[in-house]
Amino acid sequence: MPSLPGIRTENFSLVFVDAGAALVLRLSGNGDAEVVAPLDRTLKQLHDQLLHSGARSVVVDFTDLYFMNSSCLKAFVSWIYKVRTCGKPYQIRLQLNPRQRWQQRGLEPLQRLAPAIVFLDEVVDGKSAVGAEATSTRAPAAPGQASGGRQNG
Repeated sequence: MPSLPGIRTENFSLVFVDAGAALVLRLSGNGDAEVVAPLDRTLKQLHDQLLHSGARSVVVDFTDLYFMNSSCLKAFVSWIYKVRTCGKPYQIRLQLNPRQRWQQRGLEPLQRLAPAIVFLDEVVDGKSAVGAEATSTRAPAAPGQASGGRQNG
């Protein structure tokens, strides 16, 4: 488990949870302008530690996150770009709450940045990311790719 401090403010927290095989970052509250710099710094430090340890995956639990502004989203874009280009990528599983409709819309582009690295999982029945039953989702097929639907022609 990384030796990184979590982030705690009045309205936001990021804590590290050791879930055995995978490290879990659990975010809760509101990711607003107050947490952009510490979030960005924490994700950079986490990346360095995961590379050093040879980790194969990490889970980011968004199920209790009610808001995330674009600057916080950019911190995740930067992190995913580093993972994608580092030469030793690890898997990133983003756990989503289907009741927070913004999460699917806002986080799906992260999966599109690196579809072989980033996976979206909807957490069912409000269970936490640790031991949760999740359904993995992928981005829709690009135009011209088979989508399993009826084709005109």
